[in-house]
Amino acid sequence: MKYTGVFATKDEIDAIAHAAKMPCIVFGGHYPKSPQEVAHKYALKHGLPEIIGYYGCDLRTGEFVSV
Repeated sequence: MKYTGVFATKDEIDAIAHAAKMPCIVFGGHYPKSPQEVAHKYALKHGLPEIIGYYGCDLRTGEFVSV
């Protein structure tokens, strides 16, 4: 795992953690966003470059990570 030196805000960490705890019950044909998609969206918002796959986030420190 590669640590990026870029950190999520407290609200972003909470949103990523919430996505990880969300049960997957689908009504109407739309799946909720995965925690990986949420973390990746925030990583790009913080200026990290697009990568193949998704960025992750160390929820203890808020630092974005990649493979």
